[in-house]
Amino acid sequence: MNASRTRHPLRQVLALILLLLALAAIWIASHALADDARAAVGVRHSLAGNPAITYYDQEPASKSTATETVVLVASLGRPVSDFNELRRALAQAGYRSIAVESRGIMSWSGGGFAHYSLRDLAGDVHAAIADAAIPDTQRVHLIGHAFGNRVARTFATLYPKQTAGLVLIAAGDKTDNMPADVARSLRLSTLGFIPWAIRGSAVSKVFFAAGDAVPDHWQRGWSTWGAIGQVRAAKASDNASFNAGGVGPMLVLQAEDDVVAPPKDAGELLKATYGARVTLVPVPHAGHALLPEQGDLIAQAVLSFIHAHPAVN
Repeated sequence: MNASRTRHPLRQVLALILLLLALAAIWIASHALADDARAAVGVRHSLAGNPAITYYDQEPASKSTATETVVLVASLGRPVSDFNELRRALAQAGYRSIAVESRGIMSWSGGGFAHYSLRDLAGDVHAAIADAAIPDTQRVHLIGHAFGNRVARTFATLYPKQTAGLVLIAAGDKTDNMPADVARSLRLSTLGFIPWAIRGSAVSKVFFAAGDAVPDHWQRGWSTWGAIGQVRAAKASDNASFNAGGVGPMLVLQAEDDVVAPPKDAGELLKATYGARVTLVPVPHAGHALLPEQGDLIAQAVLSFIHAHPAVN
């Protein structure tokens, strides 16, 4: 009789533990895709396949026969809606923009533990450009933010004749000497299923300059699933395969307060390595996020650069 009474409470405890584990799994799964991100501007297109490829096409405010196209790739675990303000500025200036979502962002397709490389992600960008009815003979401008700069440079390496120029925002790739506390905070930042009260200080530390408030759309929209896949893709790729970013001109927007990609390991290193190809623009009071901190300055620098390096000769 006593043994029976002992077993019942044990069963209840085990059932409670299983229930809590199930609820935790549901919570993590429902917050791992950045599906709480703000909507991206432009018309959504999806290419069926494994993985599916999603991109957003934004037409210019006024079309012309010489309309040029700007292609954008977002940061680690981040959605392309981070570019909304910049894309509106591009549209007002007469440029078409195509923002290509990385695998595993707002989708279980790709991302996670699938096997792919930066070359594959650049191939996704190329497929989206082709689906947007842009022929290989027509050059485009590429913009990559943080992790997206690796994809943009890989694209320019694989398709140099289709690349008019590169804009690299927070262009770090020397991660071997990243301070341990910064690396831990960077990993924590991408865990979108962890409440903001726990994760917020990590995002502030690695993505924003001291004293800058984190806007609402940067408190949400983090894809753990996409970030896992991106990190694995970067590790499966040799930096030497994309560092040069083809042979064309580069605009490097270097945040002065970036602890993930500090000037000496990013903008200054690129300028020292590639010389006249690189236009280096320091961005004051900005961290690795850059876009929500100095949006107007970035838009002006981007528009000036792509105007000076037209895709149509």
